[in-house]
Amino acid sequence: MGVERKMDRLGIYCFYDMNGHASSFIDFFLKSLRPYLSDLIIVVNGKLDSQSRDMFLAFTDKIIIRENKGLDAAAYRQVMLTLGWQKLSDYDEIICLNDTVLGPIYPFSEMFDVMDAKDVDFWGITTYNEEHNADGTGIPEHLQAYWHAYRRSLVQSESFHRYWEQMPVFDNYADVTHKHEIPFTKHFSDLGFTWAAYVDCRKYTNQSHYPLLYMPMQLVRDERCPIIKRRCFFLDYDFYFSQTAGQSAMELYEYIKDYTEYDCSYIWDAVLPSYNIYNIAEDMHLNYVLPSRVENPSSGKHVKAAFIFHIFFLDLLNQTFRYLINIPDEVDLYVTTTEDKITSIREAMHEFGLSHDVTFIPVQNRGRDVSALLVGARDVVLNREYDVIGFAHDKKSSQNQKNGHNGTETDGFTYKLMENTLGSKPFVRNVLTLFADNARLGMVCPPPPYHALYFAHTLPSDWGPNFDMTKDLLTSRLHLCVPLDISKSTHSAMGSCYWFRVDALRPLLEYPWRYEDFLPEGEMGADGSISHAIERANGYVTQAQGYYPAWVLSDRYARIEVDSLFHVVNSMLLGMGPHRQGETMLQVTNSMSQQLNRRGRIIRFMRRNVHLGLKWFTRHFVQPLPKPVTNVLYRAAWWPIRIYRSVRDFLSGFIRKR
Repeated sequence: MGVERKMDRLGIYCFYDMNGHASSFIDFFLKSLRPYLSDLIIVVNGKLDSQSRDMFLAFTDKIIIRENKGLDAAAYRQVMLTLGWQKLSDYDEIICLNDTVLGPIYPFSEMFDVMDAKDVDFWGITTYNEEHNADGTGIPEHLQAYWHAYRRSLVQSESFHRYWEQMPVFDNYADVTHKHEIPFTKHFSDLGFTWAAYVDCRKYTNQSHYPLLYMPMQLVRDERCPIIKRRCFFLDYDFYFSQTAGQSAMELYEYIKDYTEYDCSYIWDAVLPSYNIYNIAEDMHLNYVLPSRVENPSSGKHVKAAFIFHIFFLDLLNQTFRYLINIPDEVDLYVTTTEDKITSIREAMHEFGLSHDVTFIPVQNRGRDVSALLVGARDVVLNREYDVIGFAHDKKSSQNQKNGHNGTETDGFTYKLMENTLGSKPFVRNVLTLFADNARLGMVCPPPPYHALYFAHTLPSDWGPNFDMTKDLLTSRLHLCVPLDISKSTHSAMGSCYWFRVDALRPLLEYPWRYEDFLPEGEMGADGSISHAIERANGYVTQAQGYYPAWVLSDRYARIEVDSLFHVVNSMLLGMGPHRQGETMLQVTNSMSQQLNRRGRIIRFMRRNVHLGLKWFTRHFVQPLPKPVTNVLYRAAWWPIRIYRSVRDFLSGFIRKR
């Protein structure tokens, strides 16, 4: 393949995917690595689909499919013990590597030229730096096990044979890490074997123990590290935020996109099918703040777009029109509404001075805005060859007022939706430029509301009672497979006002929806219908199609959002009072959780035992008394409880009014 092979080298590549599918990044990775290997063995932990098998056969006919036990360490062990030490000793070098890394960002030739010249017994690409804890424990410096290269001098040794032969089949990731990866380097170094790392991570010791995860851009930029960890893009944000400002994944992605030749589509292919979109969105900061008064420069690419607005409330027409005038002339406009309202809306548009050409689509008053899009406007979305569609609807949520809330609370939600969907004509054009310049962007929508009554329904999770119905919609109706987690917010278009790429939502749009699938007006309720499931599903449909959903804010509304977020955090921290302990957010929340759990156990214990004690006392000393006496005692016993509840309710009401 045009590359001079300096070593007789065996590669043992471990692959795992919950669906058995190897993404495109693996094809590029193996295609780049194969010229440097004499032989390649691919070990599949679990299952493998036919498409992925064909991909692997392009690189080797040695494919082993095994039960998914023991993770990658067990896969390497099985191959080595099956081949035998005599056969393995024929190779100059054996590389054990897995699919947790992407690359190469730079040609592998750079790395092999350097490492082939090193006189060592084993080597890797990066290290985890030595770590000391306050309690005297710690982690030794060690080569990270996604890539271990063993030279013949190590492979022929009895100590190496004994290590692998005696290795147990570990049950979980923690055991593989703490009982294999972490001690391996020190174990063989103590036995006199020499080792090296391609990237000198020691220079980052004062900044991070794990620079490949927390400083990946610097390793790529300054050390020409050829690989990156997939985990960078779906790590639990608690860990990033405890050690950085949260910039690591975004900074890495943007550097690779702007300054290297590596195709960033491989990154999306590596993470979108297998990881929860909530984690990906947090790490990658899938949020856009767009100017509302000026237009961003365009790369010259364009998308054909339309906007569909569902109108139901005629008394809100002036408010609706104030946003419809922001739709540029080059964007086709459609209005869905019931047949009886079309004439009134057309006349009101003329009086308002709204001159944009509009096509009316009559719809049934069943399923509100959701059915209007998926049933009424179906042909427009699928058959007019639009690349991008915008959708919004008027909103009143009168059920909130019936439940004792103020109308301004709903108005605030509507304001957030409209300002960040149709806030101004430059803003709309900037949204379209965003789609034109980001081929993997599938949907943008405003962030969910968390002011007033919405706080309890969107933070920390916006699922409500809709998780099971949404899961059934995705799997049973649309036949899509993406990771769902009821503890993580949906990252979908809450409020159903959004812009989307037609291809990103195609499975949802092509499903044969009928009006009868939706509840009629008056029966939908505030939650729990198929409409609410669809509302929470669109981000996952986007993800399943290989696109990413994102939040979008106008620069004007972003000013509000920043203060609101800080206010939420500060209010919660003030509410903790003296119970707040720790420096980082993770330490504070963990401490609070432990205290609440401990206090809850104590309260439950006290309530149970006090209750049992009172029952025992009543049975033995009160119930034997004459009934008039017991009635007086019962009433007297309830007086302190009634007084406590009255004082509590009065103080709560007083505080709310202030």
